[in-house]
Amino acid sequence: RIHSAQDAERLGIATIHQEFNLVAELSVAENIFLGRQPRRFGMIDRRTMEAAAAKLLKRVGVDVPPRTKVRELGIARLQMVEIAKALSLDARVLIMDEPTAVLTSEEVDKLFRIVRTLRDDGVGIVFITHHLEEIAALGDRVTVLRDGRSIGQVPASTPEGELVRLMVGRSIEQQYPRERPDPGRPLLQVSGLTRHGVFHDVSFEVRAGEVVGLAGLVGAGRTEVVRAVFGADPYDAGTVEVRGERLARGDVNAAMGAGVGLVPEDRKGQGLVLDASVQENLGLVTLRSASRAGIVDLKGQRTAAARIAGQLGVRMAGLDQQVRTLSGGNQQKVVIGKWLLAG
Repeated sequence: RIHSAQDAERLGIATIHQEFNLVAELSVAENIFLGRQPRRFGMIDRRTMEAAAAKLLKRVGVDVPPRTKVRELGIARLQMVEIAKALSLDARVLIMDEPTAVLTSEEVDKLFRIVRTLRDDGVGIVFITHHLEEIAALGDRVTVLRDGRSIGQVPASTPEGELVRLMVGRSIEQQYPRERPDPGRPLLQVSGLTRHGVFHDVSFEVRAGEVVGLAGLVGAGRTEVVRAVFGADPYDAGTVEVRGERLARGDVNAAMGAGVGLVPEDRKGQGLVLDASVQENLGLVTLRSASRAGIVDLKGQRTAAARIAGQLGVRMAGLDQQVRTLSGGNQQKVVIGKWLLAG
């Protein structure tokens, strides 16, 4: 019987959580061995700890020195550090909660090689994922959950269409028919955007009714480009135009005023105020416009927040619930919702 996380760890059960459990101000090595640091003469043996961390980092394909502070790493590398931390426990059962959500396809392939090696070594693995192709690539058996209930257990070779039907109760085509509308006029035009040493001569256009993908490996500069477009980061050359009007460089308020919103990759660190309520988070962008003489129209904010939360299907106890207590997916809905509320 398992009564605590310590009981589980003693039994050889390790968990890689969907939300990272890392201490930003400590090094990578210190995070991997947190609470289990090797000691010599009563003191932490840093040389041994960093050597062991280096081996684990090499195993998961992360090219960072063990002494690097965790706060200096991007989201994808943080995920690989979490995996290295779990491997350091020499687990017999490994629970992986959506470990591929922030990884590129190349990093996913690397992770799958690690998972298959662990499986061949006799480790039992629970792999939680929304990506159906990963089930066929890795799984032996699949348990399908819907609204907190087990719908059934099927072989991993079960066709994707059947898995979707089990997950949502109907075929996915019925809910999201594919449509290709003709794109309208240009809304966003980025020309020659350059930040020395980070990205160079980036140009693209986004038209009304269009989804434009920005692809690249980790470190390629995707995040930095969109932060620069939004005014959150500086850039050295180039222009950003919204509906033909040039945006001031490095001015978030100007971007917001032009109708541009940013949903960041790190929703907890940059997209939410975790200790605030769902209502307060949904109203963050519209606080100024909903105020008169410095007083916020709370009733109007609540009505608008309830409307958006209902449209997005946010699963919550109520608008006053702390946003940190929502699931990751519902937190993401709140991040998107505050921009929809702001138009």
